Amino acid sequence: MRRPLLSLAVKSAALAGVFCLASLPALADMVLERVVLVQRHGVRAPTQSPEALASWTARQWPSWPVGRGELTPRGAQVVGLMADGIRAGYVAQGLLPATGCPGDSLVIWADGADERTRDSGRMLADRLAPGCAAPLGHGPDGQKDKVFDSTGGACRLEDKAARKAVAAFTGNKGIVDPAAAEAIRRVWSILKPGEAPGPSSFKVTPGGITISGALSVAAQASEIFLLQYAENMPVADVGWGAAADPAVLAVLLPARDRLADLSRRLPYLARRQGAAMARIMLATLAGETRAAAPAIGPGVKMLAFAGHDDDISNMAGIFGVNWSLPRQPDTAPPAAAFALERWRDTTTGAVLVGATVWYAELEGMRALDPARVRSLKVPLPGCGESGLCPFDALRAQALKDIPAACGG
Repeated sequence: MRRPLLSLAVKSAALAGVFCLASLPALADMVLERVVLVQRHGVRAPTQSPEALASWTARQWPSWPVGRGELTPRGAQVVGLMADGIRAGYVAQGLLPATGCPGDSLVIWADGADERTRDSGRMLADRLAPGCAAPLGHGPDGQKDKVFDSTGGACRLEDKAARKAVAAFTGNKGIVDPAAAEAIRRVWSILKPGEAPGPSSFKVTPGGITISGALSVAAQASEIFLLQYAENMPVADVGWGAAADPAVLAVLLPARDRLADLSRRLPYLARRQGAAMARIMLATLAGETRAAAPAIGPGVKMLAFAGHDDDISNMAGIFGVNWSLPRQPDTAPPAAAFALERWRDTTTGAVLVGATVWYAELEGMRALDPARVRSLKVPLPGCGESGLCPFDALRAQALKDIPAACGG
C-alpha cells in the first residue's frame, strides 16, 4: 500500500549542535515497512519517599489513589488513549491491519523492573491489537532489564570523560541555563515562598550522572505538578493551585528538561544506557531475527517497548534529535512514544528511516480527548531537507558511536 509522507512543521536540535528545519517536503510513493518505538508509561504517583517530599516544602502534598510510583487508573487510560492514536496512525499507513489480529508481526516488551511499565505494557498490547489477546513480554518482576539500561560491568561511565562531555554541552554557562534558572525560581516560590534556592551540582557514577541541589528538586517538583494536572486533580491540588495552568507549567518544566539534557539525553551517557535498546531497534528495522528476549521473528512489522521517559531521552541522545511539542510543555510526557520508521521509496528502491514522536497535548491528557493525540515528524540531523536518512548510513553511524562493551 502506498502512502504519502506528509509535510509537518518541526523544530529539532542536536545536543552537539543546532539542526533546524522549517518543514519537511511531501514525499510521494513511500511505503512504511517497519516501526520500532519506545513508549513512556502513563500517569503515575510520585516516586519520591514521603520524607523526601516533606523536605522540599512544609505544605501538605495532595494524596494519590495508588501507592508510590504506581500507575493510576487514569494513567492507564492515558496509555490507552495514546495507543489508540498510534494504532490509528499506523493502520492508516498500512502497517497494522484495520481488522483482525497482527499475530507475530507485533512484538511488545515491557521493562519488568517496575509495575507501572508492566501495567502500561499490558494496556499498550490490548489497544494496539484490540480483541487479540496480544502477548506482553518482560523480564523478571522487579529486576533490572538491560534492554532498558545497559550500564554495568564493562559498560560504565568514566568520570573524566563524562565531566568533559558535560562541560562541552554546558560551555561556560554552568549546569543551570537561564530557562531552568527561572523555572527554579518559580518552583521555589511555590515550595518555599520567600526562601532563595541553593546551588546545583552533578556527580558521575559508573551507571549515570546524578544531579543534586535546586535543579534536581525543581525538575522533580515540576514533573509532579504536571502529573497532578494530567491526573485531572482539582485545580486547588495542582501545585496547591499555583500550577494549574498550562502556561505556568510551561515556565516550570524547563528545569526538568535541563536535567534530562544532562542526565539522560547527553550523548556520552545515552550511548551507554540506551545501547541495547538502540541495537535491537536498528536490527529489527533491518529485518534481522533475534532469539534472545525480546525474540524477533522474520515477520515482525512493529516492535514496541513499554518503558520510561529515560528511554525516550536516551534514544534522542543516540540519534541526535530533540524536539518541542506544541501544546505540551514536557518533552517526554506520560504515554508519549519515540518511533523510528523504515520507509521504502517505490520509485528508487531506497530504504530510508525517519523519526516520529507521538504524544497527547496537555489538555488532551487531562480531558482524555482522543482528538488531541498528535504525531510530530522529527528530522534526523545531517540527512538533507527531508530529514529522512538512508537506513544503512544511519545504522552504521549509530553503532559506530555506541561502545562495543555496551548492549552487545
